[in-house]
Amino acid sequence: MQVILWIVVLFGGIYSFAHAFFLLKDKNKLGAFGITLIGLAICACPFFIRLK
Repeated sequence: MQVILWIVVLFGGIYSFAHAFFLLKDKNKLGAFGITLIGLAICACPFFIRLK
């Protein structure tokens, strides 16, 4: 279960940062900033989750 959590977190984080990069290339700086915050939240939240 722990491995599945980390796979989802890594995929979500990489996807969020890649999406933010493409938004930044399209000159949408506010959207890129928002998606970057979501990516940071995805990467930070698993440290507060305890799985059995």
